[in-house]
Amino acid sequence: GRDIPKVTRGIDQAQLITALAAATAEGDAASAEFILANLSQRMAATLREEIAARGAIKPKDADAAQTALVAAIRELQSSGEITLRTEEEEEA
Repeated sequence: GRDIPKVTRGIDQAQLITALAAATAEGDAASAEFILANLSQRMAATLREEIAARGAIKPKDADAAQTALVAAIRELQSSGEITLRTEEEEEA
């Protein structure tokens, strides 16, 4: 959770909003909420407003934004700035 701000800095804000709005629309609101809950309250509130105002998202735009978010995460992981844990590691 504490690495979320690093991840969000690694992606264009418009793409971040699109990715979060798409996740919410696709029934994966938990993932979007996890990201928002790990940002400053002010940043999360701003993003929530922009997500609500985003409207319908074309599937190709959603895919591109989500791909960019995954790429930002992988870039940070490969540079050693963040470490991804498996569910087993989190439960231990």
